[in-house]
Amino acid sequence: MMSYIILGFLCVIPLSCLSTLTDGEPQNGTLRDESVDSKTDVFRQLLNQETLIRMSLVKNVHSLMKDMVEMKESMSTSNKRLHDAEKEISSLKNEVQLLKTENQKFKEQAVKFKDEFRTTDSRFNEIEGNFTKVSQSQTQYKRHVNDKIEDFEKNTSTILNDIKIEVRYLSVTLLDLNKHTMELNMSIPELIENRLTDFTANVNRSVGDINHKLLSSKDYQEQLVYNLSALGNDQSSLMKIISDNLNNTIHSIKADVEQSQKSQLKLSATVSSLEVFRMNMSLLNNCVSKTSVGFTVGVTSPSSTWSGNILVFPHVVTNNGNGYNPNTGKFTAPTDGTYVFFVAVNTYGKNFIYLDIVLNGSNKVRTMSHNSANYMTGTNMAVLQLYTGNSVWVSRSSGQSYYTDSVPITTFSGFLL
Repeated sequence: MMSYIILGFLCVIPLSCLSTLTDGEPQNGTLRDESVDSKTDVFRQLLNQETLIRMSLVKNVHSLMKDMVEMKESMSTSNKRLHDAEKEISSLKNEVQLLKTENQKFKEQAVKFKDEFRTTDSRFNEIEGNFTKVSQSQTQYKRHVNDKIEDFEKNTSTILNDIKIEVRYLSVTLLDLNKHTMELNMSIPELIENRLTDFTANVNRSVGDINHKLLSSKDYQEQLVYNLSALGNDQSSLMKIISDNLNNTIHSIKADVEQSQKSQLKLSATVSSLEVFRMNMSLLNNCVSKTSVGFTVGVTSPSSTWSGNILVFPHVVTNNGNGYNPNTGKFTAPTDGTYVFFVAVNTYGKNFIYLDIVLNGSNKVRTMSHNSANYMTGTNMAVLQLYTGNSVWVSRSSGQSYYTDSVPITTFSGFLL
Protein backbone atom coordinates (compact mmCIF):
# COMPACT_ATOMS: atom_id res chain seq x y z
CA MET A 1 0.00 0.00 0.00
CA MET A 2 2.83 2.38 0.82
CA SER A 3 4.49 1.63 -2.54
CA TYR A 4 1.33 2.66 -4.44
CA ILE A 5 1.09 5.97 -2.53
CA ILE A 6 4.76 6.80 -3.26
CA LEU A 7 4.37 6.06 -7.00
CA GLY A 8 1.27 8.31 -7.19
CA PHE A 9 3.24 11.11 -5.51
CA LEU A 10 6.03 10.75 -8.07
CA CYS A 11 3.54 10.97 -10.95
CA VAL A 12 1.98 14.13 -9.53
CA ILE A 13 5.34 15.96 -9.18
CA PRO A 14 6.23 16.14 -12.96
CA LEU A 15 2.72 17.30 -13.93
CA SER A 16 2.93 20.21 -11.54
CA CYS A 17 6.39 21.04 -12.93
CA LEU A 18 4.98 21.07 -16.47
CA SER A 19 2.10 23.28 -15.47
CA THR A 20 4.48 25.80 -13.94
CA LEU A 21 6.63 25.79 -17.08
CA THR A 22 3.72 26.47 -19.46
CA ASP A 23 2.01 29.15 -17.35
CA GLY A 24 2.31 32.88 -18.28
CA GLU A 25 1.33 35.12 -21.18
CA PRO A 26 2.67 34.72 -24.78
CA GLN A 27 5.57 37.01 -25.77
CA ASN A 28 7.24 37.90 -28.98
CA GLY A 29 9.04 35.41 -31.30
CA THR A 30 12.74 35.75 -30.50
CA LEU A 31 12.23 36.03 -26.83
CA ARG A 32 9.81 33.18 -27.06
CA ASP A 33 12.34 30.96 -28.87
CA GLU A 34 15.07 31.76 -26.42
CA SER A 35 12.75 31.25 -23.55
CA VAL A 36 11.54 28.03 -25.13
CA ASP A 37 15.11 26.75 -25.54
CA SER A 38 16.00 27.72 -22.04
CA LYS A 39 12.79 26.17 -20.78
CA THR A 40 13.45 22.97 -22.72
CA ASP A 41 16.91 22.78 -21.19
CA VAL A 42 15.45 23.36 -17.78
CA PHE A 43 12.76 20.86 -18.55
CA ARG A 44 15.33 18.28 -19.61
CA GLN A 45 17.33 18.87 -16.50
CA LEU A 46 14.19 18.57 -14.45
CA LEU A 47 13.29 15.36 -16.27
CA ASN A 48 16.77 13.98 -15.61
CA GLN A 49 16.51 14.96 -12.00
CA GLU A 50 13.03 13.48 -11.90
CA THR A 51 14.27 10.13 -13.29
CA LEU A 52 17.15 10.14 -10.82
CA ILE A 53 14.82 10.96 -7.96
CA ARG A 54 12.34 8.37 -9.17
CA MET A 55 15.05 5.70 -9.42
CA SER A 56 16.33 6.56 -5.96
CA LEU A 57 12.78 6.51 -4.64
CA VAL A 58 12.17 3.13 -6.30
CA LYS A 59 15.36 1.81 -4.73
CA ASN A 60 14.30 3.20 -1.40
CA VAL A 61 10.86 1.65 -1.84
CA HIS A 62 12.44 -1.74 -2.67
CA SER A 63 14.74 -1.46 0.30
CA LEU A 64 11.77 -0.51 2.48
CA MET A 65 9.84 -3.51 1.15
CA LYS A 66 12.82 -5.77 1.85
CA ASP A 67 13.07 -4.28 5.31
CA MET A 68 9.36 -4.91 5.81
CA VAL A 69 9.74 -8.53 4.66
CA GLU A 70 12.73 -8.95 6.93
CA MET A 71 10.76 -7.37 9.74
CA LYS A 72 7.91 -9.77 9.07
CA GLU A 73 10.33 -12.71 9.07
CA SER A 74 11.98 -11.41 12.22
CA MET A 75 8.54 -10.97 13.76
CA SER A 76 7.61 -14.56 12.79
CA THR A 77 10.88 -15.84 14.21
CA SER A 78 10.35 -13.72 17.30
CA ASN A 79 6.82 -15.13 17.54
CA LYS A 80 8.24 -18.63 17.25
CA ARG A 81 10.83 -17.81 19.86
CA LEU A 82 8.12 -16.31 22.00
CA HIS A 83 6.05 -19.47 21.54
CA ASP A 84 9.08 -21.60 22.40
CA ALA A 85 9.76 -19.34 25.35
CA GLU A 86 6.17 -19.75 26.48
CA LYS A 87 6.56 -23.53 26.18
CA GLU A 88 9.79 -23.36 28.15
CA ILE A 89 8.08 -21.12 30.70
CA SER A 90 5.22 -23.63 31.00
CA SER A 91 7.70 -26.49 31.35
CA LEU A 92 9.64 -24.44 33.91
CA LYS A 93 6.38 -23.75 35.72
CA ASN A 94 5.69 -27.47 35.75
CA GLU A 95 9.20 -28.12 37.02
CA VAL A 96 8.75 -25.39 39.63
CA GLN A 97 5.48 -27.04 40.67
CA LEU A 98 7.24 -30.39 40.90
CA LEU A 99 10.01 -28.76 42.91
CA LYS A 100 7.40 -27.19 45.16
CA THR A 101 5.77 -30.56 45.73
CA GLU A 102 9.17 -32.12 46.39
CA ASN A 103 9.99 -29.23 48.70
CA GLN A 104 6.71 -29.82 50.50
CA LYS A 105 7.59 -33.50 50.83
CA PHE A 106 11.04 -32.56 52.13
CA LYS A 107 9.42 -30.17 54.60
CA GLU A 108 7.10 -32.92 55.79
CA GLN A 109 10.07 -35.27 56.11
CA ALA A 110 11.95 -32.55 57.96
CA VAL A 111 9.01 -32.18 60.34
CA LYS A 112 9.02 -35.94 60.85
CA PHE A 113 12.78 -35.90 61.44
CA LYS A 114 12.31 -33.03 63.93
CA ASP A 115 9.68 -35.06 65.77
CA GLU A 116 11.98 -38.07 65.77
CA PHE A 117 14.85 -35.92 67.02
CA ARG A 118 12.59 -34.60 69.76
CA THR A 119 11.65 -38.13 70.77
CA THR A 120 15.31 -39.18 70.70
CA ASP A 121 16.23 -36.11 72.76
CA SER A 122 13.54 -36.99 75.28
CA ARG A 123 14.87 -40.57 75.34
CA PHE A 124 18.41 -39.30 75.83
CA ASN A 125 17.15 -37.08 78.66
CA GLU A 126 15.44 -40.10 80.22
CA ILE A 127 18.65 -42.11 79.86
CA GLU A 128 20.64 -39.27 81.46
CA GLY A 129 18.10 -39.17 84.29
CA ASN A 130 18.47 -42.95 84.66
CA PHE A 131 22.26 -42.57 84.72
CA THR A 132 21.98 -39.90 87.42
CA LYS A 133 19.65 -42.15 89.40
CA VAL A 134 22.05 -45.06 88.98
CA SER A 135 24.98 -42.89 90.12
CA GLN A 136 23.00 -41.69 93.12
CA SER A 137 21.99 -45.23 93.98
CA GLN A 138 25.61 -46.31 93.52
CA THR A 139 26.80 -43.62 95.92
CA GLN A 140 24.10 -44.67 98.38
CA TYR A 141 25.17 -48.30 98.00
CA LYS A 142 28.80 -47.35 98.60
CA ARG A 143 27.79 -45.48 101.70
CA HIS A 144 25.75 -48.45 102.88
CA VAL A 145 28.67 -50.80 102.22
CA ASN A 146 31.05 -48.52 104.06
CA ASP A 147 28.65 -48.38 106.99
CA LYS A 148 28.39 -52.17 106.99
CA ILE A 149 32.20 -52.45 106.85
CA GLU A 150 32.51 -50.13 109.81
CA ASP A 151 29.88 -52.10 111.71
CA PHE A 152 31.66 -55.34 110.79
CA GLU A 153 34.96 -53.96 112.03
CA LYS A 154 33.34 -52.92 115.25
CA ASN A 155 31.67 -56.30 115.62
CA THR A 156 34.91 -58.12 114.84
CA SER A 157 36.73 -56.12 117.48
CA THR A 158 34.08 -57.04 120.05
CA ILE A 159 34.14 -60.67 118.86
CA LEU A 160 37.92 -60.78 119.16
CA ASN A 161 37.66 -59.48 122.67
CA ASP A 162 35.10 -62.17 123.46
CA ILE A 163 37.36 -64.78 121.87
CA LYS A 164 40.25 -63.62 124.00
CA ILE A 165 38.11 -63.99 127.08
CA GLU A 166 36.99 -67.47 125.98
CA VAL A 167 40.61 -68.45 125.29
CA ARG A 168 41.46 -67.51 128.79
CA TYR A 169 38.63 -69.62 130.11
CA LEU A 170 39.77 -72.49 127.84
CA SER A 171 43.28 -72.23 129.17
CA VAL A 172 41.91 -72.59 132.66
CA THR A 173 39.81 -75.56 131.64
CA LEU A 174 42.84 -77.13 129.95
CA LEU A 175 44.73 -76.95 133.17
CA ASP A 176 41.86 -78.72 134.88
CA LEU A 177 41.85 -81.33 132.10
CA ASN A 178 45.54 -81.94 132.54
CA LYS A 179 44.97 -82.64 136.15
CA HIS A 180 42.14 -85.00 135.34
CA THR A 181 44.21 -86.82 132.68
CA MET A 182 46.96 -87.35 135.21
CA GLU A 183 44.44 -88.98 137.48
CA LEU A 184 43.12 -91.11 134.61
CA ASN A 185 46.60 -92.25 133.68
CA MET A 186 46.95 -93.50 137.15
CA SER A 187 43.71 -95.59 136.90
CA ILE A 188 43.95 -96.78 133.19
CA PRO A 189 45.70 -100.21 133.68
CA GLU A 190 43.00 -101.43 136.05
CA LEU A 191 40.29 -100.25 133.67
CA ILE A 192 42.01 -101.97 130.71
CA GLU A 193 42.19 -105.30 132.48
CA ASN A 194 38.54 -105.11 133.48
CA ARG A 195 37.47 -104.18 130.00
CA LEU A 196 39.55 -107.04 128.44
CA THR A 197 37.94 -109.61 130.62
CA ASP A 198 34.49 -108.31 129.76
CA PHE A 199 35.35 -108.26 126.04
CA THR A 200 36.67 -111.84 125.97
CA ALA A 201 33.52 -113.03 127.69
CA ASN A 202 31.34 -111.22 125.18
CA VAL A 203 33.38 -112.64 122.25
CA ASN A 204 33.02 -116.15 123.47
CA ARG A 205 29.28 -115.73 123.81
CA SER A 206 29.02 -114.25 120.26
CA VAL A 207 31.08 -117.13 118.76
CA GLY A 208 28.75 -119.66 120.26
CA ASP A 209 25.78 -117.85 118.89
CA ILE A 210 27.36 -117.72 115.42
CA ASN A 211 28.07 -121.45 115.38
CA HIS A 212 24.50 -122.17 116.32
CA LYS A 213 23.24 -119.94 113.58
CA LEU A 214 25.57 -121.57 111.01
CA LEU A 215 24.25 -124.99 111.86
CA SER A 216 20.68 -123.75 111.47
CA SER A 217 21.38 -122.07 108.05
CA LYS A 218 22.86 -125.07 106.14
CA ASP A 219 19.62 -125.57 104.19
CA TYR A 220 19.68 -121.94 103.11
CA GLN A 221 23.30 -122.29 101.94
CA GLU A 222 22.45 -125.39 99.89
CA GLN A 223 19.55 -123.56 98.25
CA LEU A 224 21.85 -120.61 97.52
CA VAL A 225 24.47 -122.89 95.96
CA TYR A 226 21.74 -124.53 93.78
CA ASN A 227 20.47 -121.18 92.65
CA LEU A 228 23.99 -120.04 91.80
CA SER A 229 24.64 -123.19 89.74
CA ALA A 230 21.32 -122.73 87.90
CA LEU A 231 22.19 -119.13 87.22
CA GLY A 232 25.57 -120.22 85.77
CA ASN A 233 23.89 -122.80 83.56
CA ASP A 234 21.39 -120.18 82.31
CA GLN A 235 24.23 -117.77 81.63
CA SER A 236 26.19 -120.37 79.63
CA SER A 237 23.08 -121.30 77.61
CA LEU A 238 22.37 -117.63 76.98
CA MET A 239 25.95 -117.05 75.80
CA LYS A 240 25.65 -120.07 73.52
CA ILE A 241 22.39 -118.73 72.03
CA ILE A 242 23.94 -115.29 71.52
CA SER A 243 27.02 -116.75 69.84
CA ASP A 244 24.85 -118.95 67.59
CA ASN A 245 22.69 -115.99 66.58
CA LEU A 246 25.79 -113.89 65.97
CA ASN A 247 27.35 -116.57 63.78
CA ASN A 248 24.11 -116.97 61.82
CA THR A 249 23.90 -113.19 61.31
CA ILE A 250 27.52 -113.04 60.11
CA HIS A 251 26.90 -115.92 57.66
CA SER A 252 23.75 -114.23 56.31
CA ILE A 253 25.56 -110.89 55.94
CA LYS A 254 28.40 -112.62 54.06
CA ALA A 255 25.85 -114.28 51.77
CA ASP A 256 24.11 -110.94 51.15
CA VAL A 257 27.46 -109.28 50.40
CA GLU A 258 28.38 -112.02 47.93
CA GLN A 259 24.93 -111.74 46.33
CA SER A 260 25.25 -107.93 46.07
CA GLN A 261 28.70 -108.29 44.53
CA LYS A 262 27.33 -110.70 41.97
CA SER A 263 24.38 -108.38 41.20
CA GLN A 264 26.80 -105.43 40.97
CA LEU A 265 28.91 -107.33 38.45
CA LYS A 266 25.77 -108.19 36.47
CA LEU A 267 24.64 -104.56 36.65
CA SER A 268 28.02 -103.26 35.46
CA ALA A 269 27.97 -105.75 32.60
CA THR A 270 24.44 -104.63 31.72
CA VAL A 271 25.47 -100.95 31.86
CA SER A 272 28.47 -101.56 29.64
CA SER A 273 26.31 -103.44 27.14
CA LEU A 274 23.76 -100.61 27.22
CA GLU A 275 26.54 -98.06 26.67
CA VAL A 276 27.77 -100.04 23.66
CA PHE A 277 24.18 -100.24 22.38
CA ARG A 278 23.76 -96.47 22.89
CA MET A 279 26.98 -95.75 21.01
CA ASN A 280 25.86 -97.99 18.18
CA MET A 281 22.46 -96.31 18.08
CA SER A 282 24.04 -92.84 18.09
CA LEU A 283 26.32 -93.86 15.23
CA LEU A 284 23.32 -95.30 13.41
CA ASN A 285 21.32 -92.13 14.01
CA ASN A 286 24.22 -90.03 12.75
CA CYS A 287 24.45 -92.15 9.66
CA VAL A 288 20.70 -91.98 9.10
CA SER A 289 20.61 -88.21 9.70
CA LYS A 290 23.53 -87.68 7.37
CA THR A 291 21.84 -89.58 4.60
CA SER A 292 18.38 -88.03 5.12
CA VAL A 293 19.00 -84.27 5.43
CA GLY A 294 17.66 -82.34 2.43
CA PHE A 295 14.99 -79.81 1.50
CA THR A 296 13.35 -78.06 -1.44
CA VAL A 297 11.08 -75.07 -0.83
CA GLY A 298 9.55 -72.29 -2.92
CA VAL A 299 7.03 -69.45 -3.20
CA THR A 300 3.67 -69.84 -4.96
CA SER A 301 2.48 -66.21 -5.22
CA PRO A 302 4.42 -63.50 -7.13
CA SER A 303 5.18 -59.99 -5.87
CA SER A 304 6.21 -56.95 -7.92
CA THR A 305 7.05 -54.80 -4.88
CA TRP A 306 8.86 -57.15 -2.49
CA SER A 307 12.02 -55.52 -1.13
CA GLY A 308 12.51 -57.22 2.22
CA ASN A 309 15.65 -58.64 3.77
CA ILE A 310 15.18 -62.43 4.03
CA LEU A 311 13.20 -64.18 1.30
CA VAL A 312 10.93 -66.66 3.08
CA PHE A 313 9.85 -69.74 1.06
CA PRO A 314 6.61 -70.90 2.74
CA HIS A 315 5.78 -73.71 0.28
CA VAL A 316 7.63 -76.88 1.40
CA VAL A 317 8.22 -79.58 -1.22
CA THR A 318 10.69 -81.69 0.80
CA ASN A 319 12.10 -81.18 4.31
CA ASN A 320 13.95 -84.33 5.38
CA GLY A 321 15.48 -83.83 8.81
CA ASN A 322 13.24 -80.78 9.50
CA GLY A 323 16.18 -78.43 9.12
CA TYR A 324 14.26 -75.76 7.19
CA ASN A 325 11.84 -73.43 9.03
CA PRO A 326 9.11 -72.14 6.65
CA ASN A 327 8.22 -69.35 9.11
CA THR A 328 11.67 -67.73 9.28
CA GLY A 329 13.08 -68.86 5.90
CA LYS A 330 16.24 -70.21 7.59
CA PHE A 331 17.83 -73.67 7.37
CA THR A 332 19.54 -74.87 10.57
CA ALA A 333 22.06 -77.71 10.23
CA PRO A 334 21.04 -80.71 12.39
CA THR A 335 24.53 -82.24 12.14
CA ASP A 336 28.05 -81.43 11.01
CA GLY A 337 28.93 -81.96 7.37
CA THR A 338 29.28 -80.58 3.85
CA TYR A 339 26.05 -79.17 2.40
CA VAL A 340 25.03 -78.10 -1.11
CA PHE A 341 22.62 -75.17 -1.58
CA PHE A 342 20.92 -73.98 -4.76
CA VAL A 343 18.68 -70.93 -5.34
CA ALA A 344 16.72 -69.88 -8.43
CA VAL A 345 14.74 -66.64 -8.78
CA ASN A 346 12.70 -65.01 -11.60
CA THR A 347 12.22 -61.27 -11.57
CA TYR A 348 8.77 -59.77 -12.09
CA GLY A 349 8.45 -58.02 -15.49
CA LYS A 350 11.12 -55.34 -16.11
CA ASN A 351 12.35 -55.31 -12.51
CA PHE A 352 15.74 -56.60 -11.38
CA ILE A 353 16.80 -58.41 -8.21
CA TYR A 354 20.07 -59.76 -6.75
CA LEU A 355 19.85 -62.48 -4.07
CA ASP A 356 22.63 -63.87 -1.78
CA ILE A 357 23.06 -67.24 -0.08
CA VAL A 358 24.03 -66.25 3.51
CA LEU A 359 25.77 -68.40 6.15
CA ASN A 360 25.44 -67.03 9.71
CA GLY A 361 25.31 -63.45 8.39
CA SER A 362 28.15 -63.89 5.88
CA ASN A 363 27.22 -63.54 2.16
CA LYS A 364 28.66 -66.46 0.17
CA VAL A 365 27.31 -66.38 -3.43
CA ARG A 366 24.93 -64.10 -5.39
CA THR A 367 22.32 -64.53 -8.12
CA MET A 368 21.68 -61.82 -10.75
CA SER A 369 18.27 -61.32 -12.40
CA HIS A 370 18.94 -58.32 -14.68
CA ASN A 371 16.30 -55.99 -16.19
CA SER A 372 17.61 -56.18 -19.76
CA ALA A 373 14.56 -58.32 -20.58
CA ASN A 374 11.30 -59.38 -18.96
CA TYR A 375 11.22 -62.16 -16.35
CA MET A 376 14.95 -62.71 -16.18
CA THR A 377 16.16 -65.77 -14.21
CA GLY A 378 19.08 -65.77 -11.76
CA THR A 379 20.60 -68.96 -10.29
CA ASN A 380 23.60 -69.92 -8.19
CA MET A 381 24.91 -72.81 -6.06
CA ALA A 382 27.13 -73.00 -2.94
CA VAL A 383 28.96 -75.91 -1.25
CA LEU A 384 29.38 -75.02 2.42
CA GLN A 385 30.91 -76.69 5.48
CA LEU A 386 28.37 -76.47 8.32
CA TYR A 387 28.44 -77.36 12.00
CA THR A 388 25.44 -78.26 14.13
CA GLY A 389 23.35 -75.15 14.72
CA ASN A 390 24.69 -73.10 11.77
CA SER A 391 22.02 -71.28 9.74
CA VAL A 392 21.72 -70.61 6.00
CA TRP A 393 19.15 -68.38 4.30
CA VAL A 394 18.48 -66.32 1.13
CA SER A 395 18.81 -62.54 1.49
CA ARG A 396 18.12 -59.63 -0.88
CA SER A 397 21.18 -57.68 -1.96
CA SER A 398 19.44 -55.10 -4.21
CA GLY A 399 16.40 -54.69 -6.47
CA GLN A 400 12.84 -55.81 -5.85
CA SER A 401 10.11 -58.28 -6.88
CA TYR A 402 10.05 -61.99 -7.74
CA TYR A 403 7.87 -64.05 -10.06
CA THR A 404 6.45 -67.54 -9.50
CA ASP A 405 3.38 -69.69 -10.10
CA SER A 406 1.27 -72.26 -8.25
CA VAL A 407 4.04 -74.71 -9.12
CA PRO A 408 7.09 -72.86 -7.67
CA ILE A 409 9.50 -71.15 -10.07
CA THR A 410 11.47 -69.20 -7.45
CA THR A 411 12.94 -71.96 -5.22
CA PHE A 412 15.60 -72.72 -2.61
CA SER A 413 17.13 -76.22 -2.13
CA GLY A 414 19.85 -77.86 -0.05
CA PHE A 415 21.10 -81.28 1.01
CA LEU A 416 23.91 -83.02 2.94
CA LEU A 417 26.62 -84.75 0.96
